[in-house]
Amino acid sequence: MNLVPGPPPVTGFRRRRRRLLLGSAAPLLVAVALAVKLLSVGYLGGEAAGSFARGDQAALASAASGLGIANIVEPHKAPFAAADALVLGGDFAGARALFEASLADAPPGDECKVRVNLTLSIERLADKAAESGDPGADAAKLYDDGLAVIKAAPSGCFSREAGPDGANGADGEGDRLREAAERLQGKADKLGKAAAGAEPATGGTQSKPDPEPQQSQLDKLEESAKSAQRERNGGMQRDEYLGNTDTASRTDKPW
Repeated sequence: MNLVPGPPPVTGFRRRRRRLLLGSAAPLLVAVALAVKLLSVGYLGGEAAGSFARGDQAALASAASGLGIANIVEPHKAPFAAADALVLGGDFAGARALFEASLADAPPGDECKVRVNLTLSIERLADKAAESGDPGADAAKLYDDGLAVIKAAPSGCFSREAGPDGANGADGEGDRLREAAERLQGKADKLGKAAAGAEPATGGTQSKPDPEPQQSQLDKLEESAKSAQRERNGGMQRDEYLGNTDTASRTDKPW
């Protein structure tokens, strides 16, 4: 009887080789995924910039969502793009929160750009609060918050060459921060002067006129009336005396 031979036994060498192949495949897959992600970040970053320039909020929000997927290399870009999308929609409070999140993760090379946008969003919030006239909006504090963001900027932000901290204002971020600081300080000073000028009228109380001058005027008027009456009476008596008129024909009139 002829028997069919079975498969040859797997030697220890072949088992080790298989394990090595499987073990090396995982890092390779991770490297490929990372390369794809890096390429997508560049593409989505360009899409985000173009969408913002066109004012396309929906496209910008979509690009921001894509940037946020497993972005461990540049995690600050997703909240930055999402904040820009909120700016286009007029949601400056939401934009401020996302710019602050982006600033927390931003590398030195991008920190200055994030600070510019964060400052501008805070300025818009402060302007709206000042226009509303609502004391609870606290525009003065918002102007101070914006100034604090600028003051905390590294020195490199105000130079077109990278500073020792790696930050740089190569795209003019330093000029924009200086201009924003002047605007914020000017608006804060103007707001403070307006508040100081309105302090006497606060509380809804109105100054009451001093009763002394009014009473004095009344006394003078009363005395003047009495004096006129005396003159009239004296005049009548003089007329009666000098003219020898009949007093019965006169009718007294009250004064």
